[in-house]
Amino acid sequence: MNATNMSSETNQNSPNTYNYIIAGGGMAGLSLAFFLNQSSLKDKSILIIDRDEKNTNDHTWCFWEKERSPYEEIITQKWKGVWFHGTNNFSKLLDLQDYTYKMIRGIDFYNYVIPILKQNLKITFLQADISEVVGCELVKYGKFKKEIKDELAIVKTNKGDFFATDIIFDSSYRSKYDNPKHHNMLQHFKGWVIETKNPTFKVDEPTLFDFRIEQKNELRFVYVLPHSETKALIEFTLFSDNLITDAEYEFYLKKYIEETLMVGDCHIKSDEYQISETEFGIVPMSDEPHEVFPMHKVIRIGTSGGYVKASTGYSFQRSQRFLQRLVKSLEANKTVGNGINANRWKGFLDTVLLNVMLKNRTPQDEIFTRLFKYNSPIKVLKFLDEDTSFFEDIALVNTVPKPPFIRAAWDVLMKKIF
Repeated sequence: MNATNMSSETNQNSPNTYNYIIAGGGMAGLSLAFFLNQSSLKDKSILIIDRDEKNTNDHTWCFWEKERSPYEEIITQKWKGVWFHGTNNFSKLLDLQDYTYKMIRGIDFYNYVIPILKQNLKITFLQADISEVVGCELVKYGKFKKEIKDELAIVKTNKGDFFATDIIFDSSYRSKYDNPKHHNMLQHFKGWVIETKNPTFKVDEPTLFDFRIEQKNELRFVYVLPHSETKALIEFTLFSDNLITDAEYEFYLKKYIEETLMVGDCHIKSDEYQISETEFGIVPMSDEPHEVFPMHKVIRIGTSGGYVKASTGYSFQRSQRFLQRLVKSLEANKTVGNGINANRWKGFLDTVLLNVMLKNRTPQDEIFTRLFKYNSPIKVLKFLDEDTSFFEDIALVNTVPKPPFIRAAWDVLMKKIF
């Protein structure tokens, strides 16, 4: 068994048994452990199971916030302004005012969080493949009374079974997202970190959205995150219900770098840059309800728990918020929620936008262009973070093309009724 930091108390009194098991040690699982380790629950025995070693830069997370981040020490870059390039030649460097746009590289996150967690002898790491998560069985007696038949929840792996006395936090479960009654699409992307021979990038001016590429009846954009004047992450992103081939990702990345990026008045030639890193990802965008509490003593977190915003695919900052709320609930011994404050109105807006995009009711790049052209960037960022009021939402929605959104809203309401 490839486990480290196994507590002697766990070994002697209850082999393979812990208070908490975190099934899946990705961003959500490690963030939860990070916040538990800072809380009054840090003396609980915790097992973190993941199949990967977390020794590669497999993700880049970007987010905006006013406050200091819990991971401020490993922020790779910070920006107070971002470029937006939309339709009809609308381009603007957006002033973020009180907000800061921040970037964290996956490898820096892992190298920061994991050593901190390993200093706590109550926290154990196990590299294994998870095959099943099994909650406790509840047996009902009479009309109201319930009794727990099995006291321990179980995570089954290729290295044995492991037991939780309190809770299993499961981020390993993956929904099929194939319910025809709901809206399901994907955010998928491929990025290259490129290094150029000559100074190319303005370090203080990243590009948040660049829609100056072929849309092909989908939502397609590129963002550019400079590391230095000669190094940047270029990421080609699509919102669609179909994946494309690896060759197509590379074609559009190469086309953007050599035909859209400029050095002064000149384009970048193919022999003037090299690719030093690549990354690829697929994020579900769905309004399917998530079964957050599938079994007794099991709570799903991360993508499994519905932490990804349905209409945008944003997850990093949402996950941090939800997980901190979850830990506070655990500390207070309150009825444990999953950290999400369900807001039906915000969920309805997500569903309407998904409907517009999936049914291609209007050019999707135009939607985002109008949002950023006719509203302050602060209002739009607050809207995307679900921090706006009902009346602010109405004002923002009033700036997008009305007929397609009215048709989408009617379609969504009819599906809910019938």
